[in-house]
Amino acid sequence: MSWLIWLPIIVAIVLLLLGVPVSVALGVGAALALWQSHTSLVLVPQQLFNGLNSTVLLAIPFYMYTGAVMERSGLADRLIDLAKALVGSFRGGLGMVDVVASMFFADISGSATADTAAIGSVMMPGLRRAGYSGPYSAALQSASGSLGLLFPPSISQIVYAYVAQISPAKLFAASLIPGLMVAFSFMVVNYLSALRFNYPRGDPFSFARLGLALRHSFWALLAPLLILGGIFSGIVTPTEAGVVAGAYVTLVGFVVYRGLTLRAMPGILIKTIQNTARVMFLLGSALILGQYLIREQVPQLLAVHLAGVAHNPLLLLLLVNLILLAAHTVLETIASIIVIVPVLLPLFGVAGIDLVYFGIILLVNSAIGINFPPVGFCLYIGASIAEVPLEAAARAILPFIAMLVIDLILVTLLPRLSLWLPSIIHQ
Repeated sequence: MSWLIWLPIIVAIVLLLLGVPVSVALGVGAALALWQSHTSLVLVPQQLFNGLNSTVLLAIPFYMYTGAVMERSGLADRLIDLAKALVGSFRGGLGMVDVVASMFFADISGSATADTAAIGSVMMPGLRRAGYSGPYSAALQSASGSLGLLFPPSISQIVYAYVAQISPAKLFAASLIPGLMVAFSFMVVNYLSALRFNYPRGDPFSFARLGLALRHSFWALLAPLLILGGIFSGIVTPTEAGVVAGAYVTLVGFVVYRGLTLRAMPGILIKTIQNTARVMFLLGSALILGQYLIREQVPQLLAVHLAGVAHNPLLLLLLVNLILLAAHTVLETIASIIVIVPVLLPLFGVAGIDLVYFGIILLVNSAIGINFPPVGFCLYIGASIAEVPLEAAARAILPFIAMLVIDLILVTLLPRLSLWLPSIIHQ
C-alpha cells in the first residue's frame, strides 16, 4: 500500500503543528484526500451535508443553546452557590466548589469548553481573592471543565454514539460512574494542593445554608433531572431532550429567575450559531477524511498489523490507549472520534470489545488531551480567563493529568465501572 495514502493525514498534522485551526487543517486534509482519489472537489459541500444529515447530531445546537442560556441567565451562579453549601467547608473548599459546580453544569451544557468558560468566568476571580495562585486556578478550572466530556449529555458522547452506531442513552448511563470517579479524583488533587499551599477553608457547613441554596437552585437542578430522567426512562430521545432542555432553561431564565432578557437573546443565539458552526465544520471535515481512510482500506491494513494482539483484548486496549494519547496531542475529541474510531471498529469486533465500554475509555483519554498543549482547549480558556501564561498553567495542571492517567488505567482494567449501570437501566 502506497505511502501516498497517508499524505492527507501527514498534511493535516503538519498544519496542526504550525498552529492552523483544527477544523481548517482537517478540511485541507479532506480536500487533498478527495483530490488524490480523483474525486471532484465540487463534491466537498455535498459530502459535508450528507455526513452531517443526522437527527442524532441535531442535538448539538440545542445543547449549545442550553449552555449559553445557563451562562447568561444566572442559573450557573445558583449551581455554584449550591456547590459552596455542599463542599465549601473543606480545606481548599472553593476549589472543590469549582469541581462540583462544573459537574452540575456539565449535566446541562454538554460541552467541556462551555463548562470551562461559564464556570471559570464566575469562579476564578473568587479563587484568586481567596489566595489561590493564577496558574493553579487556571489548571483547576481546565480539569473541572473537562468533566463536560464525561457527564451526559456530552456532545462528544453524542458524536461517538453516532459513529459507533450504539445507543446514546446507554453511553450516557455508562459515563456516570466513571465521571463521578474522575470528579472525585480532581477533588483529591485539590485537597492535597490545599494542604501543601495552605489554601483556606470556606464557611462552616450549615444545614440551613444548604437548605437555602437548594431552594434557590431548585429550578436549575431540575434541568439535568429532566434531561437524564427523560432519556433513561425512554420518554424522549437525546435529541428531543436537547429541545426540552433549551425550552426549559429559557422559560426558567425569563419567568422564574428573571436573569434573562430579550436584549440578551441575540448574543445568545449568535454564540450558539458560532459554536455549532465550529463543531459542525470540524465534524464534517473529519467525516470526509475518515471516509477516505475507510475507502482506502486503512482499517483492514491496521487489522493485519495488529492481528497478533486482537485475541488479547487488554493488550489491544493498551496499544489503542497509547495511539489515542499520541493522537490527542494534535486532535480534539470530536476529530479523533471521526478519524480514528472507524479505523478501530473492525479490530474491536474481532476482539469482542464492547463499544460502549470503549467509548468511556476514549473520553477519559481525550480529557488528558483537552487539558494539555498543543490541543488543550480547556487549558487555553482557563489560562486566558485567569490571565496567566499558558506555560505556567501547563505546569500547574500536571497533578491533574497524572490523576487522569490513573483514572484511565482504572476505567480500562475495570469494565464494570462503565457497564454496570447500563446493564441495570436497560435490562
